Amino acid sequence: MIVYETDDAYVLIAQKDHARISGDLMKAWNGSLFIGNARTEELILGAYEHDHSWLELDRIPLWNDAAGSPFSFRDYPGNIRFTFYSLALDRLERKSAYAALLGSILYTALAERFRNEDTIAFVEREFARQSDIIKRLSVDVKLLQQHAKALFLCDELSLFVCMEPPGTPRAHYEWFADGFAYWFDRSGQTRLIAEWADEESIELTPYPFTGPVESELAYRRVSKEQVRMHGIAEAYAAAQTQRQRLYFLGKKG
Repeated sequence: MIVYETDDAYVLIAQKDHARISGDLMKAWNGSLFIGNARTEELILGAYEHDHSWLELDRIPLWNDAAGSPFSFRDYPGNIRFTFYSLALDRLERKSAYAALLGSILYTALAERFRNEDTIAFVEREFARQSDIIKRLSVDVKLLQQHAKALFLCDELSLFVCMEPPGTPRAHYEWFADGFAYWFDRSGQTRLIAEWADEESIELTPYPFTGPVESELAYRRVSKEQVRMHGIAEAYAAAQTQRQRLYFLGKKG
């Protein structure tokens, strides 16, 4: 779950809905920014399915007593999440080994960010998976690096629209106030900047997509009063899914 808090509610976004935004962005990627056009469909599949490990975990949110709020992907117990990461990658590998390779790279980078005793065995297993797939598929490592970096960017742009209320000024973001790492500008620019133009539109500079990208943000707004009365699981189940259109655009001027 991706979770943020307002005065009277918790806003919860399932990881599958976050991943759908990542996939919509990846599908619109400007392929001329890559050194080749191999494995594009598998890259797009990897973007859409990279968070399928959360499907079961997000079905019923858990309450974090220490934080006094629902668990989010940032603080979810590692001994549970990394088990589900591995199982989901196993399933994805049976569908597309290359998509699983990209998902594994994304997950190990995240595990390194939150490095603790729960991540060590997971990272070692996934490094072995990555080495095996690269060898088995004779992967072009330079193209793989570009694909992984594009997937990272699409994932983080989706997090940008999910982790704070729409319209939040960029300076208020803990992770993205200084923009996003960007490796694709031949002029040498190394940061991509995202800004909300309004509550539906996000302007990007530089712009790595072939045209405007339309997507959708699905979320549930769960009343704190309902949580106090009924608990997080029942309050979440009773909350209606709401949907908001999103538009990613190149910055004007």
